[in-house]
Amino acid sequence: MKNIIYSILVCLPFVFGACDKSTNDTSKVTYFVTLEREGDEKIVLEKGQPFVEPGYYAEMNGEDITESVQIKGSVDVNTPGIYNLVYAAYNEDGFAKTFTRTVYVADDTASPLKSGIYTVAEGSKRTAPSVVAFSGYEIVILQMEPGIFYISDFLGGWYDQRAGYGPDYAMVGKFELNDDNTITPLESYVAGWGDSMDQMTNTLLDPATGTLKWTVAYAGQLSFDIIVKQ
Repeated sequence: MKNIIYSILVCLPFVFGACDKSTNDTSKVTYFVTLEREGDEKIVLEKGQPFVEPGYYAEMNGEDITESVQIKGSVDVNTPGIYNLVYAAYNEDGFAKTFTRTVYVADDTASPLKSGIYTVAEGSKRTAPSVVAFSGYEIVILQMEPGIFYISDFLGGWYDQRAGYGPDYAMVGKFELNDDNTITPLESYVAGWGDSMDQMTNTLLDPATGTLKWTVAYAGQLSFDIIVKQ
C-alpha cells in the first residue's frame, strides 16, 4: 500500500506540469483596432453638390489597416434627406470599432433661412419652472422641400446634449417658414418619452443676421426660449 501511495505522489507533479504546459501553449494575445474619423461628424450639402469623403484611419498592432474599413450606407446627393454612414474596422477575432458620420442633403430652393448647422446662442433659456440660461449646443436645420424644414432639436439641445441623455431625447421635428418670417411647427417628437411639444409661440427669423428664435411649451409645465444662429 505504501508503495502505491508513493507512486501516486511521484506522478502528481508530472500530471500538473503537463496541464500547465498545455495552458501556456494555447495562450493568445488579442489586438484591438483603433479607428479615427477625419473631418466633421455632420456634413450639410445642397442638392446636387458632390459628397467628398473626408477620410478615416484604422490601425491594429501598429499596422495601418485603413483599406480594410467597411462603410455601410450611401448618400444620394440628388434627393434631400438625412443619410447615416457607419464605418467599421474589425480585428482577427471579429471585434469591431465603429463610428458614424451623418450627411444632410438640403433642398436647394432659395430661402431666407439657410440649411446648415446652427449654434444655440446666448439669450436661450429654460423659463419655467425656473430660469436656467444655456447656449453653445449645435442643432441642424435642413430644408427638405420648398419652405419646409427639418430640425434636429426644437429644445436646443437641453436634454440631448446639456443633460447628456442622448439623441433619443432631442425634440426632432419639422416646421414651415411663413412669408412673414415666422415659423409654424408641423410635427415634433421626443422618442425617449414618446411625446411632443404643447405649443410654439414668439417665432421669428431675422434674415439679415440669420438668427431664428422661438418659444416652446412642453410637458405641461416647461417652457424654453430658443435662439439659434449659423
